[in-house]
Amino acid sequence: MNMLFIGGGSLRILPLLRGAFEQASAVFRNGEIRLVDLQLKRAEAVGRMLLACPEYANVGCRVVWTDELEGALPNTDVVYLTMGARRSPSNEQSVFLANKYGFCSTDNLSISGAFLSLRLGRTILGIARKMEKYCPKALMLIFPNPVAVYSHLVNTFTKIRALGICGGFNNHRYDLTRLIGRDEFDPGWNVVAAGVNHLSFILRGDYHGKDLYSEILPRYLNAEWKPLKIAASSEIIQRGVTEALSFMYRMFHRYGTIIFSSEFDGSAHVFPDEALELQIARNGMGENFEPEAAEKQFDLEVKERFERFIAMSKQTEKVDWNNSDDLLSKVTSDIAIPIFKALFCKEKMRIVASRPNCGAVRDFADNVPLEYTMDISGAEITPVENQYIPSPFKGVIASLAEFQRLQSEAIVKWEPRIFADALEAYPVGQFSRKRNEFYRKMFDIYSDVDSHMLQARQFFE
Repeated sequence: MNMLFIGGGSLRILPLLRGAFEQASAVFRNGEIRLVDLQLKRAEAVGRMLLACPEYANVGCRVVWTDELEGALPNTDVVYLTMGARRSPSNEQSVFLANKYGFCSTDNLSISGAFLSLRLGRTILGIARKMEKYCPKALMLIFPNPVAVYSHLVNTFTKIRALGICGGFNNHRYDLTRLIGRDEFDPGWNVVAAGVNHLSFILRGDYHGKDLYSEILPRYLNAEWKPLKIAASSEIIQRGVTEALSFMYRMFHRYGTIIFSSEFDGSAHVFPDEALELQIARNGMGENFEPEAAEKQFDLEVKERFERFIAMSKQTEKVDWNNSDDLLSKVTSDIAIPIFKALFCKEKMRIVASRPNCGAVRDFADNVPLEYTMDISGAEITPVENQYIPSPFKGVIASLAEFQRLQSEAIVKWEPRIFADALEAYPVGQFSRKRNEFYRKMFDIYSDVDSHMLQARQFFE
């Protein structure tokens, strides 16, 4: 299998592929890994580290790097996107502003996520159109947020098949295990979930043959239940996990369902007051924030990390592959690994990912982006049966799906009015003067976005 990684100089690729080489070595044999990055030195460093890592001995594939996309696309089977749109100081400024006005701020299911989609969306659309020419049968795996917007964009407006995949897919394998008192990742959970990315709901599931909702959760989530105190690197991380587990406990007892994955911006639409308090505790209000200093510090930290990684790639014989350095880590639980196996080995693999609905979730239009459960086997991607949105969450999910669908349409048509409509569709504080003021200030923060799309600001005057 030939795999092309766009953003091939990303520091997350070495850990991902070390895990994939170990867990799915057959996928790569006699194939090629193509690393494409405009910063060729970074892609070269990743390539040299891949060739030197101990797991590479399992695969025997070629590893190449280039800064020319079109030359790397022919005969590609999978195109994996791992670019990002966040940067300093706009990232911090948008959080402080959201804290002031009472909104969640992330790179995905939020107003901040909508603005970020304008930075990267046209690039992803352009990549898909090049794929139509050079590798029309390839599958695009989209990792950068907002994944649902980009997946909808590619699947709806090009001939390329795409999956919006999320690292949160494996969160439920931590969350459910912690709910029953163990602080560990457990792959034994088998669930079906549907919603929007970062706010999906577990419809049914089991663990080693025992039903999730009728047997397991009633046994553990009783009146004596307390959230497990996990090993965490900071107090704020500990608090975040504690609140996420508490949200699930409350959801189970009030609604008879629980959220699929504990991402902050999903929970914020069900427990807004608690989520806002946590966001303020984590980030503050920015009273002493200095944008220029923050930007310089961010750029310096990124530069230093890449310089250290590039230096290691030039002396691979000195690398201690068992070192705990995060630049050298090995990730064996990434969602991409079983997808690779399902595509190549035709092993049926069940995932939760983002695509246009197309009948997968009942009572929702075909053309809206949703996250739902599907089985992958070779080229076949088949939604599982009987998927729905639990009451009373249909309204908020419909609004969020429309919010993301309109972002996709605005990117394709590059139309400010449609982007303004997308912001209006966001279901938090709709149509209030306070929200319009928040939006105007967000346009000021994201002033680097194409000036044409900034014309959407006029609709909030």
